[in-house]
Parts: sequence; structure tokens; C-alpha cells
Amino acid sequence: MSVVSRYLEPEVVQRLNALTLSGRRVVEGAVAGIHRSPVKGASVEFRQHRAYVAGDEPRRLDWRVLARTDRPYVREYDQETNLRAVLVLDASGSMAYGGRQEATGKWQAGEMKFQYAASVVASLAYLMLAQTESVGIAVSGTSGIDWSAPAAGTGQLARIIDVLERSTPRNETDLAKTVRDVAERVGRRSMIVVVSDFLAPVPALRTGFARLAHAKHEAIALRILHPDEVEFPFRNWCRFHGLEHEPARLVEPAMMRDNYLVAFRRHRDELEQTCRSLAVEFHTLMTDRPMVDSLIAVLKHRSEKQIRDPRREIRTTLR
Repeated sequence: MSVVSRYLEPEVVQRLNALTLSGRRVVEGAVAGIHRSPVKGASVEFRQHRAYVAGDEPRRLDWRVLARTDRPYVREYDQETNLRAVLVLDASGSMAYGGRQEATGKWQAGEMKFQYAASVVASLAYLMLAQTESVGIAVSGTSGIDWSAPAAGTGQLARIIDVLERSTPRNETDLAKTVRDVAERVGRRSMIVVVSDFLAPVPALRTGFARLAHAKHEAIALRILHPDEVEFPFRNWCRFHGLEHEPARLVEPAMMRDNYLVAFRRHRDELEQTCRSLAVEFHTLMTDRPMVDSLIAVLKHRSEKQIRDPRREIRTTLR
């Protein structure tokens, strides 16, 4: 199996080729693309009339309006531009959870969640790069950020895959700090997609999302969860091993299941409320569902939301 096919299987690529991901908000960029920029310029998309002032180019005068009103007005247009995106991947220890090995019946950690998340990142990168967008990646690890700045072109996919290849989920990371740092590095308004299980204190996550909102980035949170984390299906005595330096504990699951589920749901509700309050689009992807199906569902949701809200300036389409 090639390195690329480890994250982008041929059948996944085939289905991705029928999709388009675009930002719903106004984006800023410098390369002609499929998005509308807030920068006023010369293009085919009319924006508004403005009274002529000294220094305006005469060729921008609207002669029909001048003839009708006897007043000079110039036509302003929306400049078409490309999308600039950064994919933020959480490489904390909790992302290494993989569930039960059916052959032995033992519960142990693997890389299922992280590999699933890495495939999501690779798929989004492939999708946007195919649309001539600029895409970068930031992996939140224990030693800081593994960063590849946004760029366009086929070579960028190889660089993103290389970052994924050298990333391993381990120990505790500061995802909120990574998100804040990305907001500082990327500069102008962009799409920031954070892929994580978000198993961290919500107040800390809020600080990261608030920084994105303050900089007017379009933020999308993709939560990757294993069914065990949602259902807590354990029945017999288990020894739970911490994935982020927590000590191992031998417990009787029936005694802690209700408390765990209450705490999990409280955390989930608080996280979703935080995302709503900061206009962060939030989706949960379960590892027991094919990754490409989950990704298509996210894109379809964005497409349908655009149809329901025609005031949005940028479309997400699902062809």
C-alpha cells in the first residue's frame, strides 16, 4: 500500500471527485478561484454603484446611469478569489483509542480514531486542492505544532501527507493553544477546520474558537468519536489505561457507567453550545461509519444550509 493510498483509497478519491467544498462566508485571497472576495475589484460579479470621485478611472463610469441621472457613478464589483484553508489535526493521546480487538475480546488502544481523522484531513486537502484552493495543515502534538503553510498545487498534497505520516497520537496536547497560534499564523480571513475528539475542558477550547471568531475566520469543528465513548458498552471488570499519562484503574463498569454518560453528555452539550455561540459549525463523525459517507453527509448539510439561507455569499455545493 502506498503512503497516499493509506489515507486516500482509490474508491474514496472517486467519490470525492464528485464533490465541492467552499466557504460560506466571504474569504480573502489572491488567486482567481470560485469564491467571492470582500475586496472590491474588477470582475464579472456586480456589487454596487458608487458616486464618482476624482481619481476614479473613467472606464469604470456607468454611462447608462450618467445618461439617466446626469450624475457620474462608477460600478464596483466583487473580486473573485481562492479559498485559504488550514486543517488542524489533534494528535493527543485520546485520539489513539481504537476499541476492542474482537479476536481476543480485550479492550485496548489503537490508532483507529487518529487514522480516521487523518483520512478526513487528507480527503479535505485533496478536495480543496483539486479546486485550486490554498490548503495548509497544523498538527497539535506534545512538542508544539507541526506546520505546513497554506499553498496550492499538486505538490502540497504530498507535503500534507508527509506531515500526517510523521504524526503519532500520544500524551496530552494543548489544542486550544494550537488553534490560537494558527489564527495568528494564517493572517487574513480563512477557513479553519479543526479535527479532534475535543476531549478537553470546554472553557479552554472556547478561548481557541473565540480567537478564530475575533479574526473572522470561518471555523468548522469535526468531532471524531468511537462508539465506545458514546455508549460505554463495558460490562465486566476492566482495567482502564490512561492515554494521556493517567494512571491505570481497575473498575466495575456498571458502577460508573451512569456517571460517565452524564459527564459525557454534559461535556457534549457544553461544547455544542460554545460552538453555536461563536458561529463554529459543528459535526460529529463516528468511526464505525465509513469516512467518506460521513464527509459527504457534512458537505450535504452545508449545501442544504446554503439553500435554506440564500443570504450567504459563498456556496457549498454537492454535485
